Order: sequence, then structure tokens, then C-alpha cells
Amino acid sequence: MGEARQAYGLSDAPGGRAAGRLAARSALNRFWRDESGATAVEIGVLMCLITVILITALTTIGGNIKIAFTKTANAIGS
Repeated sequence: MGEARQAYGLSDAPGGRAAGRLAARSALNRFWRDESGATAVEIGVLMCLITVILITALTTIGGNIKIAFTKTANAIGS
């Protein structure tokens, strides 16, 4: 027939994956090394940081612009 492929998980066969704590540790190591979703998370965090910085900057600039227009309107009106 064919050769049996090693499945991810526990195995009691000789030469198979370790049972018990070692199997859980190897699964955790595999999960820790998996970086398939890391890029999306990093992009999301960067977008949130950029959004917070923009909101803060626009709020500060917006207040200053309002003061400048008020002073200009008062100077023109006088």
C-alpha cells in the first residue's frame, strides 16, 4: 500500500509524537512560531495608532484655527 503520513496530534505508535506534556509543548511551539496572522495584526495596530495621532493633531490644530479666524473676524469687524 502506501506509507502512513504523520498526523498533527498525539500518537501512541513507536517513533510517533510524544504523548502528554511534550505533545502539548510541541503544539504550543508550533502555534508560537506560526506567523500567518501577525502581519494583519501589526497593520491593524499601526492603523489605530495613526488614527489616534491624526485625531489628536486635528483637534489641536482645529482649536488654534478657530482662534485665528475669530481674531481675524474681530479685527475686520472693528
